[in-house]
Amino acid sequence: AEAKNTNADMVYHGTKLACAEMIKGGTTTFCDMYYFEDRAAKATKEAGMRAVLGETVLDFPSPDSADPAGGIKYAETFIKDWKGDDLITPAVAPHAPYTVGPQSLKAAKDLADKEGVPYIIHLSETQSEVDQIKEKHGKTPTEYLNSLGILGENVVAAHCVWLTENEKDLLVNSGTGIAHNPESNMKLASGVAPITDLMDKGGYVGLGTDGAASNNDLDMFGEMDTTAKLHKIDSMDCTAMPAQRVVEMATIGGAQALHME
Repeated sequence: AEAKNTNADMVYHGTKLACAEMIKGGTTTFCDMYYFEDRAAKATKEAGMRAVLGETVLDFPSPDSADPAGGIKYAETFIKDWKGDDLITPAVAPHAPYTVGPQSLKAAKDLADKEGVPYIIHLSETQSEVDQIKEKHGKTPTEYLNSLGILGENVVAAHCVWLTENEKDLLVNSGTGIAHNPESNMKLASGVAPITDLMDKGGYVGLGTDGAASNNDLDMFGEMDTTAKLHKIDSMDCTAMPAQRVVEMATIGGAQALHME
């Protein structure tokens, strides 16, 4: 469906529907990475919501860019058009370490640092991603990004399911924000992220839904309920992930992960 139908109008109307669903559930602020983010920004602004919106960069043709250089250029224009808006925080969003090469990853970081905007990326979502990066670069995904100088206080890393102890420390010590999307990780059989460990270490962890295609809905109350139960059964500890911590992740934790506290 994406390959055949993704265009600016689809993104605009899809964002409007997403905003309506999020508003019904009490969500005021969200983070997104996709194509045609200028249209997502327009829809979000019209809905009166606040958002961090990252224009996607890939090392292969995408619906709005023919190549990574085009993606960076699109992102730069998007950032300049929306920077300083009272609701929209524009960002650059290289998709993931396995879909974006080192040159493009660094170019995107240079842009984010130069413009003072967030850098959004998927990280260690699946075991196959970890295996692929290890084989290609001799490092785990987080270690690889660290070696490129990517991690930092303007970075938001989504998923972070498959992490070593060293990777947990790298994310926490660098101030990288972490977006936990448990229902998406369950639906796609990606795994269970070690969120309790990251929070115990002082990491900035926020709760998210991921997109509807990877979840089925954008219901944060459902996500909170799932989070509490998932981490109890994963740890076989009924005291793990208590309600207060879940509410923290859905509120101030999300703001901290987006560097908007």
